[in-house]
Amino acid sequence: MTNKKLHVNGIDIALVDQGEGDPVLLLHGFPDSSYLWRHQIPVLVDAGYRVIAPDLRGFGDSDKPQEVEAYGMRTIVNDVVALTQELGVPRAHVVGHDWGAAVAWMYAFLMPRRVDHLAVLSVGHPGMFSAPTIDQRARSWYMLFYQFPGVSEELLRRNGWRLFKEIMAREGDHTRYLRDLARPGALTAGLNWYRANRSPESELRPEGNFPPVLAPTLGIWSTGDKAMLEDQMIGSGKYVRGPWRYERVENASHWIPLDAPDEVNRLLLGFLGSQSGAEPARRRRRL
Repeated sequence: MTNKKLHVNGIDIALVDQGEGDPVLLLHGFPDSSYLWRHQIPVLVDAGYRVIAPDLRGFGDSDKPQEVEAYGMRTIVNDVVALTQELGVPRAHVVGHDWGAAVAWMYAFLMPRRVDHLAVLSVGHPGMFSAPTIDQRARSWYMLFYQFPGVSEELLRRNGWRLFKEIMAREGDHTRYLRDLARPGALTAGLNWYRANRSPESELRPEGNFPPVLAPTLGIWSTGDKAMLEDQMIGSGKYVRGPWRYERVENASHWIPLDAPDEVNRLLLGFLGSQSGAEPARRRRRL
């Protein structure tokens, strides 16, 4: 699906770059690629936006360094900065899902002048994970399992990827993921996102006070999400100084862009088309 590659921040990043107009940056998570956004890209292009959807480092057709330290969040944010600079995009609407949402949050509060509107799907502000509840820890059990280099890879692949299939529970692009993760170095690269950013030791090194997010921000969570609780998205509003909106999508799994594409497209078009982020949605909740 990607249509070009750029060398930025020491690696090659594959990306989709389509359309003209105000830029919209789409950031995927694990174990996806820019292909996650296939239902959103043409709609946004038709609406007059320039859509930029990279395969983030370690995924898709982009380079896959094998060192854990290559996947620290600040390094990945620097990838996004370098990519947008190379493309001549000083400011963009930023949309992220899963790990892409975590990157989007950090990009927004570290680079406020580079973000117009921010939309985050499934995953709330990193401040909500500095001391997660026991219920959230239970849902995020796989993050601890992924911390064991070599062991995690072996167990996920064993018996025809049986454990990985059970974790995915036929959600997302579950059959495509098997092909993508079978590429040389791909599984380790994907798991290194968790090892670099969600290790148990990371809780001993709290980030401290987060700068506020100044951009109008839309948080979207789905009732069928087995990995993330609703509270972590609702509570994210306290980190946003700009206009904050929360939307709950019914009957969709963690992979909202795939399970509810029409609803996601409606929300994004209404939100990005507004100047204040205060579009009067049917189920708007101000928190």
